[in-house]
Amino acid sequence: APADTFRVVAALIGQKSQGEPLSEELDSIRSKAVCGACGAKYKRDGRSKNYEAWCCSTEGRITPKRITDQALLESVTDILNAIISNPSLLEQPTPHREHYSLDVTRTENQINRELEKGEVDSDYIKLLIFGCSAAKYEACADTEPEYLTRQLLAIFEGHPPLEAFSIRLFEDTVKQVVIDADGSLWLRINNGKLIGKE
Repeated sequence: APADTFRVVAALIGQKSQGEPLSEELDSIRSKAVCGACGAKYKRDGRSKNYEAWCCSTEGRITPKRITDQALLESVTDILNAIISNPSLLEQPTPHREHYSLDVTRTENQINRELEKGEVDSDYIKLLIFGCSAAKYEACADTEPEYLTRQLLAIFEGHPPLEAFSIRLFEDTVKQVVIDADGSLWLRINNGKLIGKE
């Protein structure tokens, strides 16, 4: 029937545009690859058997220097090896912050003045106390990146250099593969740190 023929042809065209199925390694990278320019997913254009290229799925733009499967695997592996040989790359700059801001001190003084008054406006004092607590909470550092960095250091410090791309290390430590319009590649590690090739 014509409908069956149409389905078969459509399936073949679909397969052709997909190219060969991706290896597990490349599929792992694809799931985390994004365009540095627009944030869209990166995809592999494998329509031709002997010529594949990775490009932004929105723009369809191919980088000036074509990114092949091999180049992608090597770049990611090189950055992972750079971190293995120098785990301090994972360290985040610690934000310099005063323990409590001036606002907290002012609000505490305001609370004390209100409490010394003959008639206490309890609603106003409650507001001040909540405001003061919120400001103190704000001043607490977000410890998650620190915790993640310690976890990552533990993974990378004992890791032998990679001979080839490691799905396990990649999956355990990398949040995104960021590919810029010029073809340069960065890894956004789980703690948020962006690391590129030196």
